[in-house]
Amino acid sequence: MTTFAKIRDVREKGGRQLVIVEFDEPMPKYQLEKMSPEIEIQLHDGRRKSPGQNKLIHALLNEITVAYVGSSTSIQRKIDLEYTKSTMKAMFADELGRNSFSVGKANMTEATDFIEYLINFCIREGIELKNRDMYKDYNLQHWSFCCLIHGKCAISGVKQGVEKHHAKNLVGMGRNRRNLDHLDSYFISLSAVYHEEAHKLGWTDFSKKYHVECVKLSAEWIKKLGISK
Repeated sequence: MTTFAKIRDVREKGGRQLVIVEFDEPMPKYQLEKMSPEIEIQLHDGRRKSPGQNKLIHALLNEITVAYVGSSTSIQRKIDLEYTKSTMKAMFADELGRNSFSVGKANMTEATDFIEYLINFCIREGIELKNRDMYKDYNLQHWSFCCLIHGKCAISGVKQGVEKHHAKNLVGMGRNRRNLDHLDSYFISLSAVYHEEAHKLGWTDFSKKYHVECVKLSAEWIKKLGISK
């Protein structure tokens, strides 16, 4: 099995080097006891995709698999996960205009692009994400942008009654919408309830409370989303 961990300390004892690691997720003691005491350690050199990125990719692929297949046996889940992985890789490669894409050979930039592609896919398709905050926090601005273009609330994920909030360079309060250059504004899509709360708290306090960020939009996206109207 493969798991992820961080090196917390390196010590010398009796001429040997001891490495203390912290697992990302706790492993049951009985599970550790039944395994061989010998382990293989693969150190990350900072150029290839990180263990954290690899964890995110597989978590997202698993969420997509569960959304489309549902509960199944462990063997069937593994088969379905491999199918999801090959399908999403092919779709991603096609969007890039490439013949193929390898997760195993991906560098950090390619891994980031693939993660953001998967996040955008999940938001667009309305997939309920078990680890929603983890994906959101990977790139707050990308999350907010995807929610904006797909009409989803950046906090709750709902689609009904979602409004575009001018978080900075605000519209209203004496400002004329028709004469305002929306290229100067920062936006985030929120449900009516969160939109009202954002106005009451002010953007600084609201963004800290819910750990979200607003984004600028290009002229093309402002037109597509009907913001200039």
